Amino acid sequence: MRELETRTGTGGVGVLAGFLGGALVGTVLTMLLAPRSGPETRRRIVEKAEHSRDELERIANAAREATAAARTAFTAALHEERPH
Repeated sequence: MRELETRTGTGGVGVLAGFLGGALVGTVLTMLLAPRSGPETRRRIVEKAEHSRDELERIANAAREATAAARTAFTAALHEERPH
């Protein structure tokens, strides 16, 4: 199953990226089709884009920290002395 996930991009990262991309497209389309003035719609799109960028940066930082912690724990586990 892992090989299939790797080849098709259906692993956790691929699913998360697809979900976030779909949410962003849906938000933009909703705002573009909403009955608001042009300047108001553009302002809202900019606000949502900034919010999305901040959220993606937060998720990326959390993923990096989790990966570093997992790598540290894995390395420590490999170097633990085992009874013979």
